[in-house]
Amino acid sequence: MGARRRNHFEPSEDQITDAVVEHWRIFGVPHSLVASIPNKRAFGQAGLTPGLPDLLVLSPTLGERTGFIELKREHGGRLSDAQLVMRELFLMRRAPYAACYGRDEPIAQLRKWGAIR
Repeated sequence: MGARRRNHFEPSEDQITDAVVEHWRIFGVPHSLVASIPNKRAFGQAGLTPGLPDLLVLSPTLGERTGFIELKREHGGRLSDAQLVMRELFLMRRAPYAACYGRDEPIAQLRKWGAIR
């Protein structure tokens, strides 16, 4: 008998973005910000930059630094070449950066960076 296929719902990156930003709206600490960077399908569109992360994060814990989070689906999500280049740029500039998978990892990262309680 062959392997059974699971009927498993996995949220899209857009749904993950919405859930994470909504979580911040409910549990965010004062003087913090979690904002989506609307840059989908950046290839070939004027004014958009391929590889930019999905979220911008400001928090008292990060001080004057700005954090960036790249969101990926929990299963099968991988960084594109443009996202790898962007990740290296942020790390070289010592900007807080994280690639997070699923809904729970970015929420844990926001907690670590002090943007949510």
